[in-house]
Amino acid sequence: MAVLALFWSRGRNTWYWTDESLSIGMASHSIARLPEILAQDTSPPLYHVLLHLWMDVFGSSEAATHALSLLFALAVVPATVWAGWSLFNRRTGWMCGILAAASPFLATYANETRMYSLMALLCVLVTATFLHAFFYRRRRLVPVFALLLAMTLYTHYWGLFLALGTGAALVLCFVGSDDRRRLAIDAALAYGGAALLFAPWVPTLLYQRSHTAIGWALPPTLQLVRDDVIGLVGGPVPAVALALGAGAGLVVLTRRPWVGSSLLTVALIVITVTAVGAGWAISRASGQWHGRYLGIVLGAVVLVIGAALARAGTSAIGALAIVAVLNAPLSTGVPLFAKSNVAGWTQEAAPMLATGDVVFAPIGAVPLFAHYLTGELVYTTTTGPVADPLAADWRDAMERLRRSEPAATLSPLVDNLPGGGHVLVSCPPVARSDLGGLPEYIQLEILRCLEGRDFLLAHPLLKLDRSFSHPPTPSAVADAELLTKLTAPP
Repeated sequence: MAVLALFWSRGRNTWYWTDESLSIGMASHSIARLPEILAQDTSPPLYHVLLHLWMDVFGSSEAATHALSLLFALAVVPATVWAGWSLFNRRTGWMCGILAAASPFLATYANETRMYSLMALLCVLVTATFLHAFFYRRRRLVPVFALLLAMTLYTHYWGLFLALGTGAALVLCFVGSDDRRRLAIDAALAYGGAALLFAPWVPTLLYQRSHTAIGWALPPTLQLVRDDVIGLVGGPVPAVALALGAGAGLVVLTRRPWVGSSLLTVALIVITVTAVGAGWAISRASGQWHGRYLGIVLGAVVLVIGAALARAGTSAIGALAIVAVLNAPLSTGVPLFAKSNVAGWTQEAAPMLATGDVVFAPIGAVPLFAHYLTGELVYTTTTGPVADPLAADWRDAMERLRRSEPAATLSPLVDNLPGGGHVLVSCPPVARSDLGGLPEYIQLEILRCLEGRDFLLAHPLLKLDRSFSHPPTPSAVADAELLTKLTAPP
């Protein structure tokens, strides 16, 4: 664990990118205001409450907030050891622990100020306590399962798909149960308890779905789903190694699918297929698929592979060795701009800005700039000035962008700017000709930003002073231009 912490923590100073700034910005508000702030977003509150408390103690630097995610990611390793050990046997536990320690998913999100490592931890525990409570009938864990499931829902809404997966696996419990009445009561108490705990947040969830759901991704294809699931173990080559090493063990485990460990393995497969399938089906309509959401099934996937490896003999050791070598985070360091270049050029731009200067950017980028820039600046998007730059207001964003007119929004701000004042313009480095393959919302946000940029660059009272791009890499989230207002047209 100490070596793993050393490897995973080397990216702790990596500059924030857009999504991380959303979490930082929301968590910067008081806990009492978080429900109001999150109503403008698409997230539940648990991670942001924890992040708020963490920042109160350790601050909001990259290293500080990444440390919280690192702790959650590290905790997944002993959680999977316990899950495999307690559900199957000791050998399975160690196999699961090694798989988690070599997980590229955990290595990535250990340095991401987002909820994904917490989600992975909770979902490992949810999966394990579900199987303990309903397959092994350890009834004392029924309320623990209900509490963990509610916490998962409060962390990420894809926890609903994990709940659906466990519900599908519950059918297998009824098939093999001698006391179906008691099982039904326990199931009602568990899922009813989780629903009751989550009920206070349901009105906010419904409001978010009605006003802030944005199709920011293309509908996922089955090939994308396959690739993202394979990505949980590191990609095609590690997946092939694991398939060869664990294949024989999986055959042994499932040859009598209604008995003991075989039934447990089938249940884990049902949980995985149901949860991923539900996420895929919903995302086909909503356009909100991403491989990082598959943390909900990381526990189930690791348990299936670990149990199969434990029964595969010496071939399992070779498979694990290959996976460990291929997935090990051995690079000597992570460039500061690996995820974003914004921190770099804002360090250059910040001394040139004064109180009242205008910052023009897309909706989602405003909290990122507000985090790195200092002073009393006026932030605006093409939909209008931003009242709270630490929180991106996604409410009805698509319709607001469709109706927005950059000239009408920006003209009053330029008029009110005194001579010598500045406008910092920042748009994603994407040309209009490259917008065709992007989702509709992303196209619209970039197009409106480029229209606003064109208007400002052509304004007779604004002169281009300097351009910023630090450094010019594929990770450039945004470049910028600094304009100065003249006292009279040239």
